[in-house]
Amino acid sequence: MSIMFMKIRSVARGHGGNAVAQSAYIARDRLRDAATSRVHDYRVIPGLQHAEILLPTGTTASGAEWARDRNALWNAAEAAERPRNARVAREYTVALPHELGSEARLELARTFAQQIADRYRTPVDLAVHGPSARGDPRNHHAHILATTRELDGNGLGRKATIELGNAQRHQMGLRHMAYEYRELRALWAGLANERLRDAHVAARLEPRSRATLAREQAREAAAVVPEVPAATATLPSTTPAERAPSIEQMQQRAAAAWLAMREGQGRAPSSPRATERTRDRGLDAGLDEGAG
Repeated sequence: MSIMFMKIRSVARGHGGNAVAQSAYIARDRLRDAATSRVHDYRVIPGLQHAEILLPTGTTASGAEWARDRNALWNAAEAAERPRNARVAREYTVALPHELGSEARLELARTFAQQIADRYRTPVDLAVHGPSARGDPRNHHAHILATTRELDGNGLGRKATIELGNAQRHQMGLRHMAYEYRELRALWAGLANERLRDAHVAARLEPRSRATLAREQAREAAAVVPEVPAATATLPSTTPAERAPSIEQMQQRAAAAWLAMREGQGRAPSSPRATERTRDRGLDAGLDEGAG
């Protein structure tokens, strides 16, 4: 069964994050942080199957080729953010369907990475990792590290729309960030399911979370009106005339009610409920007598 896993996280200084170090790790590369002169070298760590930087469609002719240099790109991303707690990058991690071959998994990862680059106009650093020697053999996954700023002819410019707060997004006519994340999950699941279908694999990814599925199933169950089963009891097979009481029976009931009423006179009832029962018996007797 294919695994639906997608995680979006911030690389933020407030949590000790550094874009240069994170890129060096996912790409198993050696990069130097220009601000601190620290060298991050992860070339000895195994698992890397592919790494490349993808640019938004249409930016290659506008002098943006410098961004394909990993060291230049992520030092520029760090330099573009001044606050000490700034978010300097955003990372998307997805599990690649293990049912696909290596070429199909790479094509899928590249397609999704390009979609992110085009959607937010940011350069992205793609790294595809394979399972570790002692881990789950199905653990094929991809890391997509994106800048928080759009790429333009002058470098990294304004903030990408995914980095804006909900108030700013509303002013621009964009939906709440919760919908943005759902759309990204749906985009990933749609791309993966296309590749699975092309490979004649029956497995499919479900983009909705377990909590969302549970809520939708509860709403569907509440909307269903239960079918009331037909009554199984049957009345005696008698005619209405046979079921009606006779004159003698009605007279006997009236007499019994009248005696009960007389016995109740002259002494106080034991409780308000007894008084109510006595009154009811008298009323029933009068009706019975009138019927007789």
